[in-house]
Amino acid sequence: MLIKSWVSNDWAPVVHPRNWDLLRVPVRRVSGEYSVYVADGFHRRYDDHTLPDELKTKMAMILATDWKYTTDDVLSKLMLYTNNHSPALDEIGWRASESYFCLVLTRPTVAAMKGEDDGSKIS
Repeated sequence: MLIKSWVSNDWAPVVHPRNWDLLRVPVRRVSGEYSVYVADGFHRRYDDHTLPDELKTKMAMILATDWKYTTDDVLSKLMLYTNNHSPALDEIGWRASESYFCLVLTRPTVAAMKGEDDGSKIS
């Protein structure tokens, strides 16, 4: 179910700076619940069991690192979308704060989460 977000309605995927086939997608994780911001002001909700495998894999790789991150209350857009940890994470994603992550996903993956197929809406 695609949900209009009223809390963080300014989160949305942004194009990767070096690979235009990839998107940097904000994800918020709180108590095993995930909000994946798939479009401007819209997000999909998942739990540990329903989170897509590609996202589970990337989250596991990110959580295996021990890099420092900021608190949620000082997180800015620039901080969320910028990888300040390691170039190795540029096409995986990183942890930006206590509950916010930035995952790097393909356009077809994001389109599927929005209910689209190859960039066009399913009728």
